[in-house]
Amino acid sequence: MPRIKLLLPALLFIAFVLLSADLPAQSAILEAYIQEGLQVNLQLRQQELGIAQQQEALRQSKSLSVPKLTLDANYTLAAGGRKIDFPIGDLLNNVYGNLNALNVVPGNLPPGVIPGVFPTLENQQIQFLPNNFHETKVSFAYPVFNSDLKYNRQIQQQLLNGKSAEKAASENELRYQITEAYLQYLRTLEAEKIWQNTRKVLSELRRFNESLVKNNVATRDVVATADYELSKADNEIFKLQRQQENVRAYFNFLLHKELDAPVVADTLLLQSTLPGYQPDQLVQQSLDNRKEMDALEAGQLAAETDVRRNAANLKLPDVYLGGSFGFQGFGYSFSKEQAYVLAQVGLSYDLFDGGLRRSKTQEARLKAEALRTQKELVSQQIALQVTAAWHDLEAAQNSFQSSQTALRAAEETFRIVNNKYRAGQVLLLEFLDAQNRVAAAGLQQVLAWSEVLLKEAALKKATGI
Repeated sequence: MPRIKLLLPALLFIAFVLLSADLPAQSAILEAYIQEGLQVNLQLRQQELGIAQQQEALRQSKSLSVPKLTLDANYTLAAGGRKIDFPIGDLLNNVYGNLNALNVVPGNLPPGVIPGVFPTLENQQIQFLPNNFHETKVSFAYPVFNSDLKYNRQIQQQLLNGKSAEKAASENELRYQITEAYLQYLRTLEAEKIWQNTRKVLSELRRFNESLVKNNVATRDVVATADYELSKADNEIFKLQRQQENVRAYFNFLLHKELDAPVVADTLLLQSTLPGYQPDQLVQQSLDNRKEMDALEAGQLAAETDVRRNAANLKLPDVYLGGSFGFQGFGYSFSKEQAYVLAQVGLSYDLFDGGLRRSKTQEARLKAEALRTQKELVSQQIALQVTAAWHDLEAAQNSFQSSQTALRAAEETFRIVNNKYRAGQVLLLEFLDAQNRVAAAGLQQVLAWSEVLLKEAALKKATGI
């Protein structure tokens, strides 16, 4: 019975690994963590606010091209200020005096003059500021043709596309970071299992060595050696536990959670399989999928549109229509005497600006060329990233195949040692050592496969899939 208890854990572990070999390379738990991270990440939230601001800028650019109606109403009371002298008395009093003298003899009045008494007038002072004056009007303005407005709408739309692409690129990067941290956490758990299993074997070895010493078969140095090996195993376990805490804290940091929050471990992910990848298509896929390229493309288009905008300003004038309808006069009333209508047609063109528009056109052209060069450089960098990621994945897969070979060799060795142990031909120590090799090789295979998954995540990130 003791032999069966020692053998059973190793066989169950091997069966678990082999039966899990056909699981797909996906995890609902990891995907839930990724979605949670995408929702709460502060950098993405900041980019969302930037996109919202750019959407408002686009709406504003569109609103500038539609007719605009404005209601203006004002009423003015004034006192003091500058005045102008108007000598109306000096001008008319002599005339009025003569007319009054002629009124005494009606026959002397000129034809058409009605007899009466003309008053004496005082000279007047008229102030410049209007008092008790109002103007109420509705104004209309419409830019019939304005090249700035036309191209500005296009530029704002392209900038919006660029910001959306930048956010998508950040999401791809965050997805990779969460996946990488999660797999690293699983790796530390599996590595701790290896050392915990090793410690069990070393504890059994120490107990066995003590029995040898008690029976005067061996000296105390074999026990000291076992203690030394146990201390090394304990140290490795301690370091792995601290590493787990660090990785967990970083993982929770990405999710904007408490750093010591528990993490659900999906160990089945470490026994999944990879989908098929076509290395000759990965580079082209990366150029099509990477949002960094879309962001640069949007920036380049915006710069090229700015070139066309400045070039149009050199050739074409701005044309607009305008008008007003309202009331204007002294006393706040809306009589027909105060009503007025005003219509305008305008044209504006800078005849000379000291070369400003030509300089702006050249500046925009240089910016577009710089973005075009940057786009070409980034495309080469992406191709290099994809190529390197694919080679790293191949190397990890090769290491995994080596670990499978090591596991098969350990299983065969255990089969032989187990038969000899049943026949009484080997010591218990050899049996435990063979059993430990099987468990360690199986766990090492899991670690090797986790490295494959890490390299696959890096390849997905580089390819943008």
